[in-house]
Amino acid sequence: MDEHMKRRLDKQRKLFSQLGIGLDALTIHEKEFSKKLRGYDPEEVDTFLDSVIKDYERFYATIADLMDKWQEQQLELRDIKVETKGLPIITDPVIKGIDPKDLEEIIMKLETNIRQLKDKIPHSEGYL
Repeated sequence: MDEHMKRRLDKQRKLFSQLGIGLDALTIHEKEFSKKLRGYDPEEVDTFLDSVIKDYERFYATIADLMDKWQEQQLELRDIKVETKGLPIITDPVIKGIDPKDLEEIIMKLETNIRQLKDKIPHSEGYL
């Protein structure tokens, strides 16, 4: 087995161990079974185990890819937080140049004027 494959399988074994997965491609590949008189067909078992190994390698590639994407997103999130750290947080937006405090004052004056008008209208005429 070449050095690159050995490193790849070591990384796979460590990752699977962290995820609580007991088997990896190398463990499956290296597993030896005892032979009995009326046992399974060794070629059929090997063929099946080869497909299991391929699935494990695909799982590893998918998990490694997802972890890389997650790390990239974490770095992007960190960068966004750093970029926005100095920006002011807008709690009371100014709408088209009108200060919300001025708007509140105008609303209070209008409500007062409406109450005064209601008081001036005679109640016997059935308007209100």
